[in-house]
Amino acid sequence: MTIKKLSISSCFMLLIFFDTHTASAQTTYSAELELTTQGGTQEELPFWMYSNQRGRISPETNVLGLAAVKMQHQLRGEAVIEIGAGGVIHDGFDEKWDLDEAYIQFRNQHFYITGGVKQKKELYNGLSATNENILWSLNARPLPGVEIGTVKPFFVFPGIGFEGRWGEYLLEEDRHVPWARVHHKKFNIVLQPSETWQIKAGIQHFAQWGGVSPDRGPQPEGLTDYLRIVAGRAGDKKALEGDQANVLGNHLGSWILELIKEYENFNTGFIFNNLFEDGSGSRFANFPDGRYGLYYKSKENAKIINSIMYEFFYTKDQSQTGPHLYDNYFNNSVTYNSGWTFHKKVIGVPFFTFDTALGRIINNKFTAHHLGVAGDFGNFYQPLPYRFLVSYRHNEGTYSFDLIPADKEPKIVSTYFTTRLYNGEFDYDNPRLTLDFLFAADFHNLLDSNFGAGVSLKYSIE
Repeated sequence: MTIKKLSISSCFMLLIFFDTHTASAQTTYSAELELTTQGGTQEELPFWMYSNQRGRISPETNVLGLAAVKMQHQLRGEAVIEIGAGGVIHDGFDEKWDLDEAYIQFRNQHFYITGGVKQKKELYNGLSATNENILWSLNARPLPGVEIGTVKPFFVFPGIGFEGRWGEYLLEEDRHVPWARVHHKKFNIVLQPSETWQIKAGIQHFAQWGGVSPDRGPQPEGLTDYLRIVAGRAGDKKALEGDQANVLGNHLGSWILELIKEYENFNTGFIFNNLFEDGSGSRFANFPDGRYGLYYKSKENAKIINSIMYEFFYTKDQSQTGPHLYDNYFNNSVTYNSGWTFHKKVIGVPFFTFDTALGRIINNKFTAHHLGVAGDFGNFYQPLPYRFLVSYRHNEGTYSFDLIPADKEPKIVSTYFTTRLYNGEFDYDNPRLTLDFLFAADFHNLLDSNFGAGVSLKYSIE
């Protein structure tokens, strides 16, 4: 059971198995070029200029170039094979060039299967601080691997359905345990009591496992070990003593609740994700830790305000029952010391702070308020969309490692504003050239304020 042996060619052969009838096939192509330049008044950029930027921008990045191409091949009915690839050139990283995407995907009206590296879809009009879930944001680069899931809820009975996802991924080499694996699954029950109401409730589970630890040696990664990871069971005699007493690998998860109400002119939603790393958290012993969100989306885009999102994050409980008994979110001090990170960026909500020098999360105990607003300043002929984010967070370090004394804990307000200055189209092949302006600022109770600005030029062909 090894992800490293999976290849794009093997994924392609698997996709062809699903549908070989392409008599009415149609192929379309698209491409995108983007150049972003930005800077700030301090050595590091303001928070939202490098956070949730899909792992493309570091706190020291001033120039980013992105190139991406995509091909979609229509099969019989609604089935599609999609192949995409892209790369980035940027400063502020050890590597000046990085792979951004390289994937092949089959999908139809019911499910999809993806192999390779594919960026996640942006949700909530880009207003969320964490996008899909408190455990999985757009802060880090996408994980390479294989993923299968439902395209939309599948209703087995009227008003009762489900949706789900299963994935196996591989982490990078440059971490405490090189080439560690990640198992992931998500399952939601979907209730739709009427055409205007939808309720989703379920669970999301991640587990780091396998690889070779520099101080603890090879970790179990056979088929039976994989089954123990999937089930959240303890390891056998090959595992570390702690993994035999508890569970094999490093696990974390989240209960999910989402309520969606549709009105004539707009939709509203309520979102809750908790987070847990052991049995106590899964039993809500760490309540009220988690993410709480409210979302509003107008059905008319051409409005000064067409969507709003508010989120509250709380992570201070951590099931603490003693001075050394707490969950220590996103950290693992036994084997997977790099924690819940990928290429030195937090995979979950970016309010968690990763210290690259220490190689660990140094801030996982915080409260945060986040507000996002989007709309359009333009008119019928010239749309000029904008997006505004503002967040306040009170960082308290961790239970084992305090950032600073309690009377001087960081309190930070971070803002981000982007608007489109130019949105033009040409007559040949319908290419589009856009120019966006970016502005961000951080206000800190202990440090000087930090301001940043930039422009992003994008050229796309569809």
